[in-house]
Amino acid sequence: MSRGFESEFKSVDLLLESECESRGVDGFCLAWIKFERQLRKLTANLIYQASDIKAADAGKIREAFYGHGSLDYNSFIGAIHHLSGVSVGDLIGDRYRILKKEIGVCYRNRQKIFHGQQTGQSLDREALLTRIASIREWCQLLAAGAADRYGYDGFTGNTSLFKTDRPDIVEAVDKAVRRRGWLAYAQSFQR
Repeated sequence: MSRGFESEFKSVDLLLESECESRGVDGFCLAWIKFERQLRKLTANLIYQASDIKAADAGKIREAFYGHGSLDYNSFIGAIHHLSGVSVGDLIGDRYRILKKEIGVCYRNRQKIFHGQQTGQSLDREALLTRIASIREWCQLLAAGAADRYGYDGFTGNTSLFKTDRPDIVEAVDKAVRRRGWLAYAQSFQR
């Protein structure tokens, strides 16, 4: 298990170990934020591998993501695959199909919960803990697969915008962004 993953989910663990009455829903919301953050950071790291990106371009990637407006977890999953040629399913492994289905359920719950609405499922703390466990497992498996394949797990370090010195990844990213360039890609990628 990566130290980055453990460190990232420590705040979720602290919340779940608390006596807060809302720890189930609060933990679920925080775990979802960690999940989306990992996908965003992996995507940003992959874009940063483009051979013509320099350190001075980091702000442009951040601005592109900020201004995008329609990104969701599926957008990042698609971008990771498009940029690297390796699907998130391949990075996660055998548990991908099951976890992808569970993440879809979590997303529908997230949409309601984040907007202060009822889920219509009368989710109790145990149900939310099960969803948190699915999100955590996804993130842990993705961290391991991404660290092995890309040299970055989506959690470790203060920034995702650094070169990993993997020539095969640089080649894949350059091929993926060749037609429009990395900045146009970062501003408009869709799932």
